[in-house]
Amino acid sequence: MNLFKRMVILLGLLLTLAVPVLAQTINSADDCTILKEIIIFGRHSIRASTSDPTSLAPYAVDPYPDFTDFTGVLPPGYLTPRGQQAAGLLGSYFHDYLLQEGLLTGDAQTDLSRAYFRANSIQRSNITAAKFGAGLIPGATTIPVHSYSIADGNTPAVPDPVFDPILALPTVVTVDTARAVAEVQGIFSSGTAIASAYSGELSLIRSALYPPGTQPIPWAPRGSIDPTSQPITLTASTSTLYTGGVINIGGLNLTNSAIDPFVMQYADNFSLQDVAWGRFSLDALSQHTRIFNLIFNIEMLSPYLNQVQSSNAASHVLRTLEQAVLGEHLALPGIFGNSKSRVHVIISSDGYVIGLAGLLHLHWMLNGYQQDYCAPGGALVFELRQVAKTKEYLVRVFYTAQTFDQLRNLTPRTLETPPASMQLTVPGGSKSSTNLDVKFSTFKNLLMEAMDQKYVQPFCEEDPPGVLTGVPLE
Repeated sequence: MNLFKRMVILLGLLLTLAVPVLAQTINSADDCTILKEIIIFGRHSIRASTSDPTSLAPYAVDPYPDFTDFTGVLPPGYLTPRGQQAAGLLGSYFHDYLLQEGLLTGDAQTDLSRAYFRANSIQRSNITAAKFGAGLIPGATTIPVHSYSIADGNTPAVPDPVFDPILALPTVVTVDTARAVAEVQGIFSSGTAIASAYSGELSLIRSALYPPGTQPIPWAPRGSIDPTSQPITLTASTSTLYTGGVINIGGLNLTNSAIDPFVMQYADNFSLQDVAWGRFSLDALSQHTRIFNLIFNIEMLSPYLNQVQSSNAASHVLRTLEQAVLGEHLALPGIFGNSKSRVHVIISSDGYVIGLAGLLHLHWMLNGYQQDYCAPGGALVFELRQVAKTKEYLVRVFYTAQTFDQLRNLTPRTLETPPASMQLTVPGGSKSSTNLDVKFSTFKNLLMEAMDQKYVQPFCEEDPPGVLTGVPLE
């Protein structure tokens, strides 16, 4: 082979490697489609741990560090100041992307009139939506986040039936707990089998909570319980039922509480000596999150519980996409926003994102994360596109998230350096081996088959939340 041919082949390889692999960076002109609508169905950003250090003290030999803001200790579960910034950075990326795609105009008032923001009724989701919106629509005076009331210390939060159809009033669904437990046991066998299958992760977690030379001391003020050794159960919950809380998982609940702070510590730029007390590498930090995914597999993804808990959310996603297909002249009930909304930012918690993905058997794997792990700020993205030539409607589905280090370093994302993202295969729907887009009609049929209408709130009973104001930042 002569030198010229070698150079031509080398140049071809370099050009191939330079082609963007993230479909979200492709201009609509490149693939002959026009973006008509987008639904960003995501998790809140970086938060404080959901339990305070005193509550966590029994689970580890060393004290847990506090999450703090500029004035003191953050309440459990609140979005951190850096979480607010991270949400804004992701919103800024989507601003650039949607401006390029023509779905945003750059005029704040026009873009606000075509955008809809919704959050489940917890502080961290509401503020994530607001800060994401501020990055998405710069120049907007305020971002109107629709949400039911959050807890204020005197009265509990009002559950949103889209996310929590079990606890919401009026109740959207009633759970057959015996059926739920039987199905889960038919998948996972027993707590003993689970402990064996996940012995590596449990051992890893134990090494952080109780390093060599230490062990739990019963009744000690700190370090009295090893949560990883507590019996794992697969029984019906005996407390008030809620979405994600139908199955009593025993010791896994304690383990979940004990490890809950670690990812957030790293993402919130804690000193590495304070992230799991300096006992986890970044790879180990990622590996231990398999326990979170295990818990969601048990609590959200068995076929019956998946339909019961996620059909109402899926119905709203489908109806919202269908609204854009039909056009503004025909307003559908059961949608996010109104008939003119084209940009939808729906923020809740990781379990709800995973539950929605489960109905369509969607899977993802981003660099540095475990398969199907829903990172802080991570989101399922549903794009409705129209083929310019044929006018056919397509659905393109992504999972998008900032990486561990992008969160930790608050790294701005641009069209040239986007967040981690991958287009997802929709089983039974992708058009070909080289094109993962799904015809809208096919997507509709797949989602209709996956969900169950008896677990969808009747449209006549739905009372969508208004804009919630006065949500505390710190």
